[in-house]
Amino acid sequence: MVAYWRQAGLSYIRYSQICAKAVRDALKTEFKANAMKTSGSTIKIVKVKKE
Repeated sequence: MVAYWRQAGLSYIRYSQICAKAVRDALKTEFKANAMKTSGSTIKIVKVKKE
C-alpha cells in the first residue's frame, strides 16, 4: 500500500510542510502569533570532541 502523499507525487517533507501550514492557518488568532514565531526551521549543529 502506497501512502497518499506519495500517490500525489509529494515527498514526505513537502507533505509535512503542507500539513503544518494547514494547522497554523486553522489556529485561533490568540495562538497564531506564537505559532508563527516557531514556524521557522531550527537546526542545532554539535561538533563531536575527539578524546
